[in-house]
Amino acid sequence: MVRALSEEEKKRIIVRDEQVQINLFFGDAPYALGHIVIQPVTRKHDISELTDKHWKILSEWIPRVSNAMKKVLKEVSGKEVQKVYICSFNESEEYTVHFHVIPRYEYETLMGPDLLFHRVKAKSIISPSDRDAIVSKMKKELGIEKKE
Repeated sequence: MVRALSEEEKKRIIVRDEQVQINLFFGDAPYALGHIVIQPVTRKHDISELTDKHWKILSEWIPRVSNAMKKVLKEVSGKEVQKVYICSFNESEEYTVHFHVIPRYEYETLMGPDLLFHRVKAKSIISPSDRDAIVSKMKKELGIEKKE
């Protein structure tokens, strides 16, 4: 069963087409400012179920999102993104296979799993104005909306 998106969730969508949905993290506590989720629209419940078509779509979108993320988050936060992490935790029936694209900023000393573990406990909050700025700038950078 596909769950309807709330109005708040709709504000976080960067791309939604017949192949993929890309959005700022829907949860209450993103791993970082700019935490993005990429999900193939065809619902699969295990990464082993992804087809060559899914992987082709993901291989096109993940680098585009990563590159746009570095530029946009520098503009929004004033801080350089040093690394971009990708991970998948699709354990829920409600949320099928999806990939978290998570920035690590230049000032952060923790790395990899240590950083993610720390961030889970830290409970980042993103303001509506930062959310709107990131979504709008990501759409422009990805060519979803024309640049001004």
